Amino acid sequence: MWYHQESNQGHKDFQSFALPTELWYQKAMANILILNKAVFKCFCNFIKKCSMNLVIDIGNTSVKVYLFEKDQIVSKNLLNEESLINHVKSLSKDYNIKNIICSTVSKSYKIQLAELFADIEYYELSDKKLNIPFHNNYKTKNSLGQDRIGLVSAAFFKFPNENSLVVDIGTCITYDFIDSKNIYHGGAISPGINMRYNSLNKFTSNLPLLEFNNVEKMIGSSTDESIHIGVYNGIIGEINEYINRLEEKYLKLNVIITGGDSTFLLNKIKNAIFADQDFLAIGLNNILKYNEGH
Repeated sequence: MWYHQESNQGHKDFQSFALPTELWYQKAMANILILNKAVFKCFCNFIKKCSMNLVIDIGNTSVKVYLFEKDQIVSKNLLNEESLINHVKSLSKDYNIKNIICSTVSKSYKIQLAELFADIEYYELSDKKLNIPFHNNYKTKNSLGQDRIGLVSAAFFKFPNENSLVVDIGTCITYDFIDSKNIYHGGAISPGINMRYNSLNKFTSNLPLLEFNNVEKMIGSSTDESIHIGVYNGIIGEINEYINRLEEKYLKLNVIITGGDSTFLLNKIKNAIFADQDFLAIGLNNILKYNEGH
């Protein structure tokens, strides 16, 4: 708000009378904040009433719990395995959960979860009633890791009718190949980063136990450097060789790198697609949607 004021020299100056304007601005911002909170509360209430898919990924070192509303991740939590059931109980009170799918590399929680969700469709990737979107040509299906089934499904939904190799770098490094005819052939399993460091220490008398460190050279000038270079370049060489061998037979090949320890390989694998850490969960959610239609 502007007004005239007589100066000491007898002429008129324009000066800013800021107080009313500041008060109006503060009041307006307060009203906007209240409105935003109300809108956000309405949105949260709406989300809680929507039908949700609960996706559980139990790995060797941690548990990831997701809520999906159709294709969108509504919530994601990283837990230890001991707190899984209590966490899921709290979700069941706050959200309208319609379907559940669980991928586990440890023990099954089918009994506990079935008790919590008596009227809800519950799937584990080991269930024979579960429809998967590809033909499984693996000879020992009973020993095939559930996480590997989920990763291949994720690749199928992301790149249908294409040759795809999924390299998952975690406790172990797994390689899983599905061809353009949607046939899963299997792959390979090798030690992960920490397993390599641990084995060098455990099965020798004098080599130290180290944690990963990227040493950007080929010749180590100390024992520690030599271990780091061996682990790092061993994994890169292994993955590149595996890809090269596949590309001799399958000229067009999608190479998808995922897993908790995959970030150190950025720019080291030629033409690779680095998927985010939710790649497996998205595949599991797509399996649920696929089963709804069958």
